[in-house]
Amino acid sequence: MKTNAFLRGMGAGMVAGATIGAIAAMKRDTMRTGVGRAMQHAGAAMDNALYELWHTMR
Repeated sequence: MKTNAFLRGMGAGMVAGATIGAIAAMKRDTMRTGVGRAMQHAGAAMDNALYELWHTMR
């Protein structure tokens, strides 16, 4: 492997990572609400599943 190609690839990856990080930082509030909603839905589904299991076993 050539050192120049490796360094160019590392540099391009760092620039791409920094760009994606900056974009994600701008949309952080949207991500938080989306994650919160997903967690609420998952929790409700788990509660319903456990209730149905308990009701069936009883």
